[in-house]
Amino acid sequence: MALPIKGWVGISLILALAAPLAAAETVYKWVDEHGVTQFSALPPAGQTAEKLRVEAPEAAPSAAADTKSAADDDGRPKDITKGVANPSAADLAKEEKQRAENCATAKRNLESLNTRVHVRIKDEKTGEDRYLTPEEHEKWTKDSALRVDEYCKPAARTAPPKY
Repeated sequence: MALPIKGWVGISLILALAAPLAAAETVYKWVDEHGVTQFSALPPAGQTAEKLRVEAPEAAPSAAADTKSAADDDGRPKDITKGVANPSAADLAKEEKQRAENCATAKRNLESLNTRVHVRIKDEKTGEDRYLTPEEHEKWTKDSALRVDEYCKPAARTAPPKY
């Protein structure tokens, strides 16, 4: 006797909710006589089934880790060689190219903010175009000047010594 669709939905839901509770479970997969793919913790009687090993998902990072990463990410490109003891010449060249592109962008942004009183942006919350408020304009101008200082100065790194 075949289970009604509600029964299969219930079984699927139970399996989905129970999966994280176990480190790894064996699940059987097969296609029934109606061509519907089925999953079960028990193999079907009189039918071949594919045996799958289901791993529990990794634990979600803690709220403190989420807060830290969000606070550290200010949207600016990161130093690709940061934390690398001896970056290669190719890595240093790639970093310098990115720095030059960031410098040019920061200079264009600062020039635009210094020459235009009304700057139109797309509002992140509504998705609609709007003008910067005077306070936002001032803040963006200061931030752009800081980015020009950051990206347009020569990099402090040098290529690793050649032996």
